[in-house]
Amino acid sequence: MTYTRRIRSLFMICIFLFLTINLTGCWDKKNIQDLNYVTAMGVDYENNKYVVYSQSLDFTNVAKQESAKSKEHIPVWTGRGEGDTLDAAVNDLYTAAQLPIIWEHISAVVFHERAMKQNLRRMTDTMLRYHEIRFTPWVYGTRSSIKELFAAPNTFNLSPINSILHQPKEVYMQQSYIQPISLREMFINWLRPGSTLLLPSISLNKDKWFEDLKPKEAYAIDGLFAMEKDQFQGWWDKKDITGLRWASKNVVHTALQIEPHKKTVAMLSLNVPESKITVKLKGPQQIPKVTIQLLIDGSIEEALTDMQPRKMEKLAEQNIRNEILKTFRDGVQKGVDLFSIREEIYRQHVNYWNRHQKGQTIRLRPDMIDHVDVRVKLKNAGMMKLRR
Repeated sequence: MTYTRRIRSLFMICIFLFLTINLTGCWDKKNIQDLNYVTAMGVDYENNKYVVYSQSLDFTNVAKQESAKSKEHIPVWTGRGEGDTLDAAVNDLYTAAQLPIIWEHISAVVFHERAMKQNLRRMTDTMLRYHEIRFTPWVYGTRSSIKELFAAPNTFNLSPINSILHQPKEVYMQQSYIQPISLREMFINWLRPGSTLLLPSISLNKDKWFEDLKPKEAYAIDGLFAMEKDQFQGWWDKKDITGLRWASKNVVHTALQIEPHKKTVAMLSLNVPESKITVKLKGPQQIPKVTIQLLIDGSIEEALTDMQPRKMEKLAEQNIRNEILKTFRDGVQKGVDLFSIREEIYRQHVNYWNRHQKGQTIRLRPDMIDHVDVRVKLKNAGMMKLRR
């Protein structure tokens, strides 16, 4: 009996040792401070070489902000690599890396104007072939130094992650002007025939925020870049594309100033719950004519006169109509389809599209927009509902 117990005990010990040896261990575990987490990637083109920038954060300091804001400046580390191709530039970045570089946490990609004049689609395709980079980052263009952009300190000593560069959606919800675009939406745009890619332009503003009396650099969306069929179509200042905001279906809040005689009488807060673009082929030559329909509601934020709400609505409708027509005609003058009218022609009249060499021979005309139907409904004036 004793012999049997010994055999059984020995057998159990052998099983235990076998299971212990085969257990998965954390042999390759690394602490968070022992890895280089890249949060933003920038691409430039200088002296016939691609230049790649990486923005990395010190996560040991970022983690301290969970309970309270840091009183110290949060350091930002910027890497730089260059090469004859984009992949060669990334590999050059590895040559002086002090820690393993992790690309999985990128939330922003910035292309300089010089790089956008190369083959942006090919560069993006090369980037996404690396398995760690996802389709979720926000994409921007810039005319500023990417190195300076990545090194810009955030307000209130917050982490750079809490900035427009990495989280533009919240700011857009508060002031809907130039819609942010993700890498996924960028590729969807490329796949749609006749569509014009509009990339937000990001820069550093030095005269809006101050730390005590010292000017503080802050991110700002100052315009957009246009791309058609992988071809760079130029940069547009924010003040020159006011009509584009009304064509977006995601407008939550945008301000409109009513000034009938170059004197402000009211400030309105508007959103666009419904919008529709209709294309009809008119005449023997089947000339495309466009009708834009907008249903807009909002509120009176500030009234400087006793003007009736209905009068404000009529003036707002006229202002919006003028902004759309001016932006469209400015684009036509420069040969750019800012409203992606060609895409609407493809969707609504595909036979016409095919007859014109898949849209290649369709020419934009200043009078292509036949009618802009705008209906503005002001529902309240702040805390009070309007009485009709």
